[in-house]
Amino acid sequence: MFAPRLVRQLALFSLLTICSSSLVVAQEGQNGGRQGGGRGFGGWGGGGMMRGPQIDRATLLRADKVRQELKIEEAQAATIDAALMAYREEREASPRPDRDAFEKMTEDERNAYFEKSRKEREELSKKTDEILAALLEEPQTKRLDEIAIQARMLFSASATLKADDVKQKLTITEEQVARLDEAEKAAGTEMQKMFEEMRANGGGAPGGGGPGGPGGDAMRTKMEEMRKKSTDSALAVLTAEQKTALDGLKGAAFELDIRSLMGGRGQGGGRGRGGRPPAE
Repeated sequence: MFAPRLVRQLALFSLLTICSSSLVVAQEGQNGGRQGGGRGFGGWGGGGMMRGPQIDRATLLRADKVRQELKIEEAQAATIDAALMAYREEREASPRPDRDAFEKMTEDERNAYFEKSRKEREELSKKTDEILAALLEEPQTKRLDEIAIQARMLFSASATLKADDVKQKLTITEEQVARLDEAEKAAGTEMQKMFEEMRANGGGAPGGGGPGGPGGDAMRTKMEEMRKKSTDSALAVLTAEQKTALDGLKGAAFELDIRSLMGGRGQGGGRGRGGRPPAE
C-alpha cells in the first residue's frame, strides 16, 4: 500500500497533468471564493489530500496573464518584480539537508522537517503578500484574491473551505469541518485505490498503457471525474447562503494556465535540483 505522502504527491502530479493545458477556473455550481485580507494566502490549510503548490500572491503574479487581468503597468511591474526576486532569494536561501541526510531521516524526523518547512514557507508567503498588497491598487488586490481562491478550489475544495480565511468568511461550523474531513478522506481513499491499481499494472495508468497512450487518457479522465466528485462532495456540505457567499467572493471566472504558475517569468525551478530533497 502506498504511503499517504506518496499518494498525495502522485495525486498532485496527476492533477497537474490534467491541468497542463489552458483551462477555465470557472464557477462549477458554487465553486470558489475570494480570500480577502487578513492572513494572506499562506497555504491551503486543513492538511488536504491535494495540498500542493502554495497559491499565494507571489505565485499568481508570476503569470503574465494574471498581470494582464490586473492591468499592471510597466513601472508597477518593475517594483513587483523586485519584490518577487527578494521573495525568491529568501526562499532559496532557506537551509535544507542534502539528499543523503534526508534519506537517513526517520519518518518522524521527515515529518518534523516538512512541518517546519511548511511553517517557514507560510510565514514568508504572508510577509510577501503584505508587501505585494502595498504595491497593488485595491481593485487589483481584490481581483488577485478572487483568482487565487479559484485556483485553490481547483486543487482541493475541501482544504480550501477548511482554511482559516474561507472558514471565517463563510462561517463554516465545526460540524461542517468534520463533514469536509470525511469528504476529503473518502476522496483520498478513492485516489489511493486508483494508484494501487496503477502500481499493480506495473506503474502505468489504470487500464494499462503509458502516460501518453489510451491508459494515460483514461487516467486523466478518471482524475478529472474524481476531482469533480470531490468538489461536489465538499460543496454539498455548505448551506445555500454559504454557497451564495462563496460565489460572491470568487468573482468572475478567469482562464488560467496552471503551467504559468509553476514556472512563469523565469522564477521557477531550482529548489528540487542539486541533490536536495523535494519539498512536500
